[in-house]
Amino acid sequence: MTAEVPAGLGERGLEVWKALSGTDVARNALALEAARTADRLDELDNIIQGKGVLNLMQFRLHAFEDDGEDRNINVEVKFAAPLAEARQQAIALATILTKLSPPEADAKPTSAKPVPAGVTPLDRIRARNLKKA
Repeated sequence: MTAEVPAGLGERGLEVWKALSGTDVARNALALEAARTADRLDELDNIIQGKGVLNLMQFRLHAFEDDGEDRNINVEVKFAAPLAEARQQAIALATILTKLSPPEADAKPTSAKPVPAGVTPLDRIRARNLKKA
């Protein structure tokens, strides 16, 4: 039996939640973060492909002085880096999924076919959950 589906998850986040959630509160906390991170990665991917909307520049006025003759304006400009953020989110997702999956040495051997190399940790967890069912 899995926990109630949290509100606000996207398509991939919902898949991750269904694959990873259970009855354990700590596991569900990690499963929810993995689901949210998967959704963030989808959003970032859309932005990188030019399909999403992202304000790439932020402006902040720090100081404005007007002494009658001269105006001094101090403006800070920041640029967003969606590729760097996507990289960080991918690392975070891999870390969470690693914590949710037992180490390979501790995993019980099964008679089912092994998961082919090159699949994602989520695919390995799905395959393991299918074996349990």
